[in-house]
Amino acid sequence: MEARRYKVIDIIGAGSLGLLFAGRLSATGATVRLWTRTLEQAHIIAREGITVLDNEGQVVVHVAGDQLKVAPLADWQRLNSQAPARWIMFLTKQGAIGEVLEQIQPVAQTETDPGIICLQNGIGHIERIRQAWPKAVLYPAVTTEGAKKQGAASILHAGSGVTEIGFSEEGEGEHNNQFKQCVLNRLLAAGFDVCLSKEIEKGIYRKLLINAVINPLTAVWRVRNGELLSEPVRIHMMRKLYDEGIQVYEAHGIRWESSWWDQIMDVCRATAENHSSMLADVLAQSMTEVASINGQLVQMAKRAGISAPTHEVLWQLIEGMRLKEG
Repeated sequence: MEARRYKVIDIIGAGSLGLLFAGRLSATGATVRLWTRTLEQAHIIAREGITVLDNEGQVVVHVAGDQLKVAPLADWQRLNSQAPARWIMFLTKQGAIGEVLEQIQPVAQTETDPGIICLQNGIGHIERIRQAWPKAVLYPAVTTEGAKKQGAASILHAGSGVTEIGFSEEGEGEHNNQFKQCVLNRLLAAGFDVCLSKEIEKGIYRKLLINAVINPLTAVWRVRNGELLSEPVRIHMMRKLYDEGIQVYEAHGIRWESSWWDQIMDVCRATAENHSSMLADVLAQSMTEVASINGQLVQMAKRAGISAPTHEVLWQLIEGMRLKEG
């Protein structure tokens, strides 16, 4: 039982990235347990499996429903009492972290040292997860994989990217070896471009700034990523957000690189036809991640005694879009 436990990867969240990782990992023969928000989605995936499409709409991966285990997160406590989780990938959005932690809290207080790979945009989630699950070994991570949900059980893999996972060689040796064997090697076998990073904090802040520049502007202007580069006034606004973010980082002593501006432009070109996740949320009238992206930069600025006015205005504008009249 214990040997089998080490080979199971639990994926919490069946959004676009959750389906992408679950589908591709399962296709290599990895044992995946996928946890959904609703019972309805769990039933659909169990019936239809997971389908991954490329940009031309061709099926690149299809996993039958009986090749993976899928259940609503509400069943976490009951099912984990039978088969405790060992490797967990958190692939929910920032806004769902609180709800997830409430569901798993009772188990988190009793289980020992699962490894949790945290793949959220923004900052602040690592501390919340560590507080809720103090015995867990956390692996902060960032990814530039692009995926767009097509249905409850299918996604479009809009663009291959790189996944960086924070990793310290100073950690417990046996745990590190198990992580490489059971998680890292499985991700590589599934075709993901994964690297271990000893400077993951730098990667997290780079990704935060990229998201803080691109996402809110696409959401307000209702444009695809590539259209941000179509007019000088749009590039000017991008630069204002970038410069404010760099000022915040400098005030906190956070290391940054001058190449980050060029990387932002490159991301816009590489994902030119994509809708940002924030724009998708706005169009769906769903909660966005603006509070954990631009909002976090605003809060950091205030703690340093400076301001980030452009980020603050966009934060308020996008939060206000969810409010319905009457």
